[in-house]
Amino acid sequence: MPTYNHERFIAQAIESVLAQQTQYDFELLINDDCSTDNTSKIASEYAKKYPQRIRFFQQSKNQGLLKNYKFLFEQAHGKYIAILESDDVWSNPQKIQKQISFLEDYSEMDEGGNITKDWKKDFDKDLNGDWYESLLLRDHIGALTIVFRRELFDKYCNIDDFIQHNFKTLDYPILLSITAHSKACYIHENLASYRIWGKSISNSSDYEKDVAFQDSIFDIQKYIVDKHGTGKLPFDAISDSSVMIHLMSAMRFGKINDFVRFSKNLKSKELKFRLLRWFPRLWYFQHKIRVGDR
Repeated sequence: MPTYNHERFIAQAIESVLAQQTQYDFELLINDDCSTDNTSKIASEYAKKYPQRIRFFQQSKNQGLLKNYKFLFEQAHGKYIAILESDDVWSNPQKIQKQISFLEDYSEMDEGGNITKDWKKDFDKDLNGDWYESLLLRDHIGALTIVFRRELFDKYCNIDDFIQHNFKTLDYPILLSITAHSKACYIHENLASYRIWGKSISNSSDYEKDVAFQDSIFDIQKYIVDKHGTGKLPFDAISDSSVMIHLMSAMRFGKINDFVRFSKNLKSKELKFRLLRWFPRLWYFQHKIRVGDR
């Protein structure tokens, strides 16, 4: 559990781990990245209360998310690794008991902990465990839901590379690196809740930060493609997927000029993409009207 300035949420996150009902031992590793609020105090109190279950670490200098993760991986002893950041929760006490592979299914909650959206996707329909190409098109998986074998991480993931490339998230390059070489699956149950709030890295209410995060996602995709290829996908399909995410963001924030600019980067020759490239303003306004009518 990497953490930084999450005093409002970390107790709930820790409690959700302690509530897990398992037939095997597990440990919770918490690394506070030099928080300036009471996050460290709260976490250390839990560690003192549950010394057999929790190991707490505190950095004297802020390292950033990926270096925080690297430190935790270096301390971990388990055969399997599950990710939970300190503003999310595992909402089902059977979660890690049911997981020894991957899962993808989670709900969203607001800052007060109220469930705002339940996700029920047939993400794995017809994939037969081969997720790599689908994940290259878009990161469908919430970090809080995944469990992976430590041996696969050590074999296929180079976290020093991820840090050097200044990736803004860790779970996506891990998922891509592992699914490029291994099958995956998910449990069709709601086992975790992802908190949507203003300071979430991947759900920023700041448009410029949102664009920067999506640019980082594309950097991850390019890095992975260089390492592991595109599978059966043409690279233009991956590029267009990234452009579409930028277009949705521009539309959500009302940035029509950026919407027009991003649309020019579409490569596909499909008619719908041609129309979007040729008539971006028309596309923008008709979509706004259609959504507004709902």
